Amino acid sequence: MIDLAVYVAAGIFLCFAVHRIAVARTGRIQRCMWGFALCLGVSLLLNAPDNRPAAGQAAHLVVLTHALKLAALTCLGLIAMTLDRPSAGRPSWARQLGAGLAAQVASAVLFASAHVVVAQESVLVRPSRSWAFALYGALFAVYGWLCLVPLVRALARHARRAEPGAIRTGLWLMTLASGAGVLWTSWALADAHDVLRHGQVGLGEDLMSTLLGITVALLGVGGASAAFRPDILRAPARWFRARRAFHALEPLWAALHAELPDIALPTAATERRSHLPWPGTFDLYRRVIEIRDAYLSLRPYSQPETLDRPTTAAQPTDAADPHHAAALEAAAIAAALENRRLNRRHDTDPGTIHPAPHAPRTLDDEADWLVQVARAFASSPEVNRIRSRVSADGG
Repeated sequence: MIDLAVYVAAGIFLCFAVHRIAVARTGRIQRCMWGFALCLGVSLLLNAPDNRPAAGQAAHLVVLTHALKLAALTCLGLIAMTLDRPSAGRPSWARQLGAGLAAQVASAVLFASAHVVVAQESVLVRPSRSWAFALYGALFAVYGWLCLVPLVRALARHARRAEPGAIRTGLWLMTLASGAGVLWTSWALADAHDVLRHGQVGLGEDLMSTLLGITVALLGVGGASAAFRPDILRAPARWFRARRAFHALEPLWAALHAELPDIALPTAATERRSHLPWPGTFDLYRRVIEIRDAYLSLRPYSQPETLDRPTTAAQPTDAADPHHAAALEAAAIAAALENRRLNRRHDTDPGTIHPAPHAPRTLDDEADWLVQVARAFASSPEVNRIRSRVSADGG
């Protein structure tokens, strides 16, 4: 299971790197994001169990994967610096790259000083040299903090300033990914502790490190995709809103359908689309059309004078308030349904049931409005009072 998760995390990073290669030349942040995803994806892929070389060459692989992770952290440090100071020039970049190079050299020296022996599933260190390997892990954790903590602060600041939407969501996801990255790099201290205590450490990623790695991959790639390609989140968000609105319309539609079963459109079209990723939007629009058809069928049964009488919950003068207007419309529908059940038609045309001030301009607005009406229809006491009054008048 751990091996599969490592491959999944590596695949996410590498796919993102391939996806971003086309825009890597458009700016510093894009280049750093591409470099981070590439370095970390390759390091995880090389560290997977099936890709490890023979024991005699495994030490070189440990050094290489560690160097790639340090390079990935350097890319994140450059992103944090650019977000903090967009006008930072070459000297600032040179200092950040110099710090990354110093970390690489110090890590290589400490690894060589530890005189490690890489066995089948673990890295063995002599007790007299365990301090060197412990510093090797601690250096990685400290350098990770120095790169990631400023990135968390910079992303959180930009996220707070951003307008609500996909970009802001993406920035917050990247902030969470950076926070998870702090925990991920800190997990290297556990390896340092194991070396000091037992003289050995497991080769590759353990369960906690793997879980943190895949968390960073999912949050980071998802956030970056949303922030730089906001349209990526629009489709699932639109689907979710459509499904929620579809179910919210159920009380109103069910009452209309029980009295007017002919409003249901043929289902063959929706059944053919059931394998598509966006049936929620199609079904919602279909339901809106069916409700509007029912409204037209109920026009001969509308009874405006019933709503003109004073009530405890709503008045016709409340139509300027959308909530009261929705309650009035729900009450009008309830009255028309009760009149139809009693077979009481009216000779005069009462006009449309929908209040003119709230006539929606788009189909999405229409769905949002009908959701308010459906909620009022299901929960407003005014609806029950109007229904009882019409039934009493009919008796």
